[in-house]
Amino acid sequence: MKKSSSIVIVLFAATAALVQPQNVSATLLAGWDFAGLPDATNGTPAIISSTVGTASLDVSAFGLGSNPQGYQPERTAFGGNALNAFIGGDPTAGMALALANMSANGKSLTLSLSTAGYQDLVVSFATRGTSTGFDTHAWSWSSDGVNYTPLSNIAANKTATWLLETVDFSAVTGIENVSAAYLRLTVSGNTSSSGNNRLENIQINAVAVPEPSSLALLAGFGLLALNRIRRQ
Repeated sequence: MKKSSSIVIVLFAATAALVQPQNVSATLLAGWDFAGLPDATNGTPAIISSTVGTASLDVSAFGLGSNPQGYQPERTAFGGNALNAFIGGDPTAGMALALANMSANGKSLTLSLSTAGYQDLVVSFATRGTSTGFDTHAWSWSSDGVNYTPLSNIAANKTATWLLETVDFSAVTGIENVSAAYLRLTVSGNTSSSGNNRLENIQINAVAVPEPSSLALLAGFGLLALNRIRRQ
C-alpha cells in the first residue's frame, strides 16, 4: 500500500512538472512600423503589409479625403514614435498610421494572419490622439473574416503623450493554430473632422503550441504508473 501511494505521488509530481508553465517566451508573428508611410495627399495605402512576418492590415474602409485629395482624410500618416518598437522594424520615430474624422465613426480596420503552430495571441501598439478624436477602440475576432465576435472595448488615448495599448486574445481559442485569423478594431466617438488617433509599432505576439511529444510523455507516465499499481 505504501508503494502504491509512493507511485501515485511520483506520478502527480511528474504530471505537475509537465503541465505547469515552462517560461515559454512569446514570438513576434507580425509587426508594422509604418516607416515611410505616405500621408493622405500622397496616397496612404488601403492595404499595408507587415514589416515583420506575413500579415496584412486592411484600412480600406477609411477614405483618403477629397477636394483636393487628402482634404479631411479618414486615413493618413503623421509623425510616429519609438514606443513598442520591435526587432526588424524601424527603431526611430518614423511615421504612424492615423485614423481621423468623425465621418469614420463606426469604421473598422482588420489585421489578418496565419497563427498555425501558435496560441495565446496578444496585440500591442503605441498610440496617441487629439481631444476630439476617437474615444473607444472596440476589438473583435473572426476565424472566417465575415462573422466577428466582440472581445473588449478599450478607452482610446486622447492625449499628446504616446501610451501603450495591449489587447489580450489569449483566451480566444477560435483564432489559435489556424491558417487564417482576423482581428478587427472599430473606432467611435470622434467629434470633429480633424480629430484623430495615431497607431504605431503594432505587434502581434503569440506562444508556440506545445509539441505532441510532451503530451505523449505525460500519457506514458500515467500508463506506467497504473500498471505498477495493479501489480502491487
